[in-house]
Amino acid sequence: MPSTPAGSWSVPPDVPRAFDRRADGFRHAAAGGLWLAPLVYLEHARFGPGWYGKVVSADPDRLLTWAISKAIPQRALQFKSLPDLDSPLPRRRRLPGYHIDLWGARLALAYDPQTIARARERVGVPSSARSPSAPIP
Repeated sequence: MPSTPAGSWSVPPDVPRAFDRRADGFRHAAAGGLWLAPLVYLEHARFGPGWYGKVVSADPDRLLTWAISKAIPQRALQFKSLPDLDSPLPRRRRLPGYHIDLWGARLALAYDPQTIARARERVGVPSSARSPSAPIP
């Protein structure tokens, strides 16, 4: 029997998981887990060109618990449905889903520096943007 009750603030929050296949990530998120979606480089984005990531889950409370542990404000939580990958493609259903966008310095709250560096090398962005600590305008 654990000495710390489940749901106590002293229990560390879940750690978002990355998956090699997006489908596995969607399934994990739809089951209520925290999915660390792949990084993408966007030229025309809300906060300017740069690297963007997100943590996704069907469980908003679990996602908010993680966000609060990283000092991300609750207002960062956004609703966006998830595809039900187990339903037939022609009639694919959508499931309730939530995510928190990460960019700039916030990327380091969820993504390790090696993941960020590999993504930058894979896409071949300018060398000034390759440093994991480089700010994203």
